[in-house]
Amino acid sequence: MRQSSPNSETAVQGPDGAGPAAPVAAAPSPIGSSPADQGAADRAHADQGPMLEAVSAAENPAPIPAAATPVDSPDETRGRRTLSTAFVRLGPDGHLTVELRDGHVLTLRNVVMRRRDYCGVDVHGDAGESKYCGKYGDVVAARPGGLPAPVEPASAAANPIKR
Repeated sequence: MRQSSPNSETAVQGPDGAGPAAPVAAAPSPIGSSPADQGAADRAHADQGPMLEAVSAAENPAPIPAAATPVDSPDETRGRRTLSTAFVRLGPDGHLTVELRDGHVLTLRNVVMRRRDYCGVDVHGDAGESKYCGKYGDVVAARPGGLPAPVEPASAAANPIKR
């Protein structure tokens, strides 16, 4: 901050920003100045603030946030990948069929995938349409649509060998 007096001194705020520190002489005019005068001007300019020392990020890594989430288990990673692959292929009906580890098969609509779980409206639930939220680790398979999975006939039955 500069003082408005015609005085050749400049007030510099202290390190805490509360008040002025020691006055610093203003830089001399560059017109008709010698190299020694310019060196003095550079030193006066350098004295205005602290010089920070270069620090390597490798030596001082950023601290890990306290609320960091743990790494997913392999089952959670596989289930999230399976569900998201089917999720991006949703058709116009907006239904997603999810098969769980315990053998249940759900048909959901309005599915929302979140960090730790997924939620949707179960269209074939026992109590009508109810909200269902599940964990990714429980997902075994998922496919777009609400119809049962297509059954592929055995190739031997489709093409019998005649003799």
